[in-house]
Amino acid sequence: MGIDIKNSNTQYGLIARILHWTSVAMLLSIIVIASQFSDLAPGPEKLELTSSHSSLGILLLFLMITRLTWRNLNPNPIHSYSIKPWQKLVAISLHRSIYIIIITQCLLGLLMLLTSGETFHFFDVFTLPPLLEQTVPLHETALGFHYLISVMIYPLFAIHITAAIYHQIFGLVEES
Repeated sequence: MGIDIKNSNTQYGLIARILHWTSVAMLLSIIVIASQFSDLAPGPEKLELTSSHSSLGILLLFLMITRLTWRNLNPNPIHSYSIKPWQKLVAISLHRSIYIIIITQCLLGLLMLLTSGETFHFFDVFTLPPLLEQTVPLHETALGFHYLISVMIYPLFAIHITAAIYHQIFGLVEES
């Protein structure tokens, strides 16, 4: 039996899977790029990394909104899983938390771009002049929250990955 394009009541469809794994790859790229920031002094190389990080963040924001829209237009297979009700509640809450955290993170990054007072280069495809004047207090606040949320993402992913591995190994059958 193949994978349907759309979600069914019992499994995620091809589009949901593509959106999921594309966002995972994009997020990992963003994390790898961000991990290099502290090693670089201000200059052209750091500016290029920041531009790539920001460009990917904007794409991730659109991708997450697309995922959320797709998810709301399709059945959620978790409702058919034979797992305990508390496990369903935790899984649904975890997924919602991940969406909220990632979208908030992207919006904070966008706020940082807008309040930096600097020109923005979107993957060297096009350049946007500063849309607002530099707003240091707001920029610094957004930066602080952007960092704080980046730290919050890791435990959520660890729980999500652990649960996915657990269910792949032990299945989705509830014990009687």
